[in-house]
Amino acid sequence: MRTKNAYIPLIILIILSTITAGAMIMNDTDSSDKIMVDDEGLEADAPTVDGDISESDPLQPIKTIATVIGIDSWDGTKVLLLDQDESDIGEGYPCDLYLMVGEETTISDSDGNELSIDDLTEGTRVEAHYGPMTTRSLPPQSNAVSIVVLDENVPTGPQPVKTTGIILGTEVWSENTVLLLDQDDSDIGEGYPCDIFLVTAQETVITDSNGNELTIEDLTEGTRIEAYYGPMVTASLPPQSGTLKIVVLTE
Repeated sequence: MRTKNAYIPLIILIILSTITAGAMIMNDTDSSDKIMVDDEGLEADAPTVDGDISESDPLQPIKTIATVIGIDSWDGTKVLLLDQDESDIGEGYPCDLYLMVGEETTISDSDGNELSIDDLTEGTRVEAHYGPMTTRSLPPQSNAVSIVVLDENVPTGPQPVKTTGIILGTEVWSENTVLLLDQDDSDIGEGYPCDIFLVTAQETVITDSNGNELTIEDLTEGTRIEAYYGPMVTASLPPQSGTLKIVVLTE
């Protein structure tokens, strides 16, 4: 009987140890739960709302450089038809982008002077910020945020070609005087009478280097000229083109 009674204190000790360990585990769990729902920690990490949009914000207006190729009106709202520098107008589409100009749209020149929608005409070069929301239509449509009229003199289409050379002779084609020109930057091919045939007309402006008006009779063999022609040129050899302006050089 003594042997059985000797085990009783040991059993009681094991039971008490188990109860104590369980209580410690429950306390640790409660403590960790409190840390996870710490109100101050959530408030500190919460994002703040600011009126200014950071540069890293993905919802920024989109910037484009373009030429205005038309202006339309949709339900009283002015709409710019843009030909963007970095995009090609798809075949059958009137433009790359429709930009709607609203009361909130700011329009200025490159120096920051305020302009109006009336200053935006066909051929105007602009830097536009729009969106960032854009329709998935073709062409896409978006609201203009700001428009800056650029003062750069960028050609908006095919431009006349400038050349200098010496008149080798003249001919008459259908009542139009044609200059046979030896161009400075080109060599007359063997068997060809000249580098280019320049066809003059009543609209052709002829002056000396000081701007004084001259006539077709002043253009004789050996005369050195600066000529503006084209931009349309035939694929013939020698090529042929209409002449816009001729300046007789005195050098």
